[in-house]
Amino acid sequence: MLTLIRQELYKQLHGKFYIGWGIVTLAITLLSGYFYHNGGTALSAINTSGRVFGNGLSMVLIAMIVFASSLLTKDFANNTVKYLFARQFSRGKILISKLITMVFMFVYLVVITFISTAIANVLFNENRAFLWHDIFGYLIGMAFYLFLMLSIVLLISNIFKSNAVAIAFGIVFYFVSNVINVFLNILVDKMEWIKYNPLNFLNILRQYSIPEYSQLSRLSVTQLEVGSIIWGIIFLLITYVVYNRRNV
Repeated sequence: MLTLIRQELYKQLHGKFYIGWGIVTLAITLLSGYFYHNGGTALSAINTSGRVFGNGLSMVLIAMIVFASSLLTKDFANNTVKYLFARQFSRGKILISKLITMVFMFVYLVVITFISTAIANVLFNENRAFLWHDIFGYLIGMAFYLFLMLSIVLLISNIFKSNAVAIAFGIVFYFVSNVINVFLNILVDKMEWIKYNPLNFLNILRQYSIPEYSQLSRLSVTQLEVGSIIWGIIFLLITYVVYNRRNV
């Protein structure tokens, strides 16, 4: 297992993902800090360091969707999957090593966002108040959201062999899921069981920031947390079954 993890990290360190998205996240966070704290008294008062951090995490979210979309298909696209499967590693261990690598990438991008938010706060915020509670609240919501979203993206991307197509489909699903979710929320009044569909649990990110969003999701934060974990595990198990039976 450690060998597989080292191999996955080696591939990422010699790729452009962590460098490119790290720079993009840093730039977006610093620009957010500049405009929030130099856009007039009203704007500066409304938007705190938590808002700046949130904008950085928005880029992290997109980066992780792109990363998850290509995580399983890249080996098929590069035709290196034959050598990977030929070695004495089960497909389950290979999948787990990729999931662990995904966690490392998430932690790395979050650290970049923390550092860039702190820099933006020092450079542009006259009050120098770093509101940690705003930051951690949004981060927790993002963690639950990504666990569910990325498990769905992994499952969907598992049916593609083209890396570019998988990434494009992952991004499209991210935006389309928000639109579908709006229509599903409308149907909850007539069929209450719809609120337990997996897309509704993606509302956890919004509800962490806006508690009143529970009126649309019809679920409490605790219910959304538990449901996100349950649905995420279900999608990961299905992903394993599909990946385990996938032909080279």
